[in-house]
This record gives sequence, C-alpha cells and structure tokens, in this order.
Amino acid sequence: MVSTSKEELLRLEGIYKRFGGLEVLQDINISIGPEEIVGLIGPNGAGKTTIFNLITSFYRPTQGSIFFNGKNITRLSAHKVCHRGIARTFQLVRTFSKMTVMENAMVGAVFGKTQIGMQASHNAAEALELVGLANKKDNLVAHLTLSDRRMLEIAMALASMPSLILLDEPMAGLNSAEIGNLLKVIEKARDERKLSFLWIEHKVDEVLDFCKRVMVLDYGVLIADGSPEEIANNSKVIEAYLGEPSA
Repeated sequence: MVSTSKEELLRLEGIYKRFGGLEVLQDINISIGPEEIVGLIGPNGAGKTTIFNLITSFYRPTQGSIFFNGKNITRLSAHKVCHRGIARTFQLVRTFSKMTVMENAMVGAVFGKTQIGMQASHNAAEALELVGLANKKDNLVAHLTLSDRRMLEIAMALASMPSLILLDEPMAGLNSAEIGNLLKVIEKARDERKLSFLWIEHKVDEVLDFCKRVMVLDYGVLIADGSPEEIANNSKVIEAYLGEPSA
C-alpha cells in the first residue's frame, strides 16, 4: 500500500534498527517534502548516519518501511535506490583521486538514473558548472583542496539527476568562506533543480540559521521536529546537548 501523500517526497515509517542486542533507532517516523532543506542534528552516536545508510540501502531496517515518491523502496538494492533519485555524500569525502574532476562527475552521471553517451557527459558538465568546478574539469582530484573535493562530491550527486540529496557533514574541515560558498551552492541546486536535501551537520548554529526545519535525534529517538526557533527552545534538545535538564 502506498503511504506517502503528494506533499511527501520521502517518508520513513516506524523504522527500527538493531545490531545484535543494540537498538540504534527506535520508531523513527519522518517525512521530507519537495524542495525542502531539512537539517538533522543530534549528539555523536545518535543514529543520524544510520538513517542515511537505511535510506540508501547500505543497511536494511529491522522493522519499518521507507517510501520515496509514493513507492516502497525498503528492500531495493543501493544502486536501484540511486536510480530512483536519491544521492548522498559522506562524512569522509569519497572521490577518485587518480581520476580527473570530469571523470568523477561522469561516475555520478553513469551510476545514477539511466544515462549514456552525450547525455551523461552533459549532465556531468552541468553539475560541475553548478558547483563552480567547470574550470577544473581536467584537473586530477588528488590535487584539489578539501573544499573542492567536497564540492566535487556534491557534483557527483547532482550528476546522477536526483530528486533528493543526503548531505553527511559537508561543512567538516571548511573555513567560514568555504562554508558560505557551500550554502550558496545548496540553495542554487534547490532552486534550479527543484531538489530536496536532508542534511546531517555538527555545526548546529549553521543548521539553525540556514534550514527552515530541523529534526533532532538522541540515542536513536526522534525528540524534536520543527522550526529553528522551536528547536532552540526545546527542553529535550537542550538536555540532549548539555547533558542536564534546562532550568
């Protein structure tokens, strides 16, 4: 049975994940709408990356279902999830250092929705243009800065022609100017491509400033989902980060 409405691009219903006797996620129910940029925050070990791994079929849920564009994708293989329109980045940048920037973007284009020949090349070039790396397309990735490699990973995701991109700590290791550029690229991609983003980040202030909606995980439980103002004043969130109840 289809469980998502027209206002929902992605929905997780009753998701549990256990590794042996360790319960990492408990009854997670979340949804992402079209063209939303949603922040996902929480202390270390809260289960944030596990959610990404479940959505992209790196893991399978112990219980529950995942829907995308109204279809159940819970048991699809990882490459089929990508073909449906979900792409991701990683905490530690995963690019191919011995290949050129363009060749890396082409990997995303070919691995994503079925693209061959000139169409794949066109989509890869467009993605590099969007993130500001078109002038470095012939450079070896090994010679790029960390900031450029993070942008390249986003370009690889964009080249797969997704509807949803999962960003896993894209700000890690970047300075304030590089973070500002990254935020501009995310907004531009959302506006030009009509994309949605689910964004894990440890820089809580940046998430609260940038996202209109933020979700908070703590010990595998979703403890809050709302506007930045609601999150910043939520006693459960304050307790999760400070380790003690708010006054």
